[in-house]
Amino acid sequence: MTDSVTAGRGEAADATPRPGGPASRSPRTPATSRRRHRTGLAFTLPAMVFVGVVMAYPLGYLGYLSFHNYRPLTSPEATWAGLANYARLLTDSTVANSLSVTLRFTVASVALEVVLGTACAILLAHVMLGARGRGSRLAAKLLGSAYIIPFAVPAIAGAYAWRMLLDAQFGPVNALLGSRTPWLVDYPMASIVAIDAWKMMPFVLFVMLAAVMSIEPSQYEAAALDGAGALRQLFSITLPSILPVMVITAAFRAVDAFTKVFDTVFATTGGGPGDDTRVFPLLIWRTAFTHLDFGAAATQAVAALAISLVFGTALLLSQRRNDR
Repeated sequence: MTDSVTAGRGEAADATPRPGGPASRSPRTPATSRRRHRTGLAFTLPAMVFVGVVMAYPLGYLGYLSFHNYRPLTSPEATWAGLANYARLLTDSTVANSLSVTLRFTVASVALEVVLGTACAILLAHVMLGARGRGSRLAAKLLGSAYIIPFAVPAIAGAYAWRMLLDAQFGPVNALLGSRTPWLVDYPMASIVAIDAWKMMPFVLFVMLAAVMSIEPSQYEAAALDGAGALRQLFSITLPSILPVMVITAAFRAVDAFTKVFDTVFATTGGGPGDDTRVFPLLIWRTAFTHLDFGAAATQAVAALAISLVFGTALLLSQRRNDR
């Protein structure tokens, strides 16, 4: 009797719709979507207002200076210049060269980071998923956390460390290679690209590792039953599955590399030799604090902000396209 009651309870419990199950889910109506939109806006609005208030004055003053001539050594007052600073920006060969250098750096750095980061993420996922014993699991966990160390190192500290490593006379790199190559002089662009990739590749690896680990194992099992080897699975399952994340990550890194590459170049090559590594953020800094031409520097900063907005808009559009 007790067994039959228990069984009946079990059947009744099984018949009861579970929270989140098919019977308990209600179709999303326009009213529900509007309510969720208002809730999300209520949570994010305070942060948006705070960031807007904090950034309003600097951005407004930046725009104000871009239309003025302000050289503290010449005159303590800012004089109206109209569009003269923007006209000079469009015709200045130094600005054009700096933008070209920054673009080449961005393309090379992001390509290297995405390719190596994705490859390392796939290999690391294979190691972590293939670990069986306690020792191998511990080693996989250590390996899965150690790769983030370069990303945690401050950019300026890492740049100075690499400057010592690449020193022509006393650097360990030349000691290992048995040469006296001045890397930062003979190969300045390749050097700063390698240093930036060492610093930022862990970020790409972290994102791509999450993307690889989210792939359903059943896809690989079905492919193995069909006779697909590891290489076929890589190009038919892994890469197509993580391609949207790879594109978004590359776009995000392009924005960051184009507009924020300063510490590495400043601490290693200083923009040289000549103008070979004078990236755009470094040009803005020199215009403001070396030449003390704050009007021209503000105009260059506005141009950098516009480029960042273009990259950011492209990132959002690509993400929205992938969500569809």
